Amino acid sequence: MHVSDRTGRQMKLHNLHVLVTVVQAGGMGRAARRLNTSQSAISRSIAELEHAFGVRLLDRSRQGVEPTQYGRALLGCAATVFDELRQGVKDIEFLSDPSRGEVRIGTTPPLAASFVFAVIDRLSRRHPHIKFRVVAE
Repeated sequence: MHVSDRTGRQMKLHNLHVLVTVVQAGGMGRAARRLNTSQSAISRSIAELEHAFGVRLLDRSRQGVEPTQYGRALLGCAATVFDELRQGVKDIEFLSDPSRGEVRIGTTPPLAASFVFAVIDRLSRRHPHIKFRVVAE
């Protein structure tokens, strides 16, 4: 069985999150403290990922850890995966309650001062869970 066939069944999002945290923290021990778990649990998560992909993801030393070329590739994918999941959560929140969400408005300063903020004020009274982001340039 090819690694790409095994990956979907063997990879856990938790382990991917652990990898990201280990690299951000610069070490297994620091990642364990951040995630409020044991260092052995962190090591086990990394080992499971390395087994699933069949490559070494981290170079370990006394100074900490550094991602290998494979680790860097997976970290790039992890950023995309977690961004997409966050967007999926927002989509589900909107579908379950369309009065929630975020509206982004691009405008000029004169328009913002004249009526955009008045419209936002009126809308936010009717829909208090909507967030407005205005960029006036």
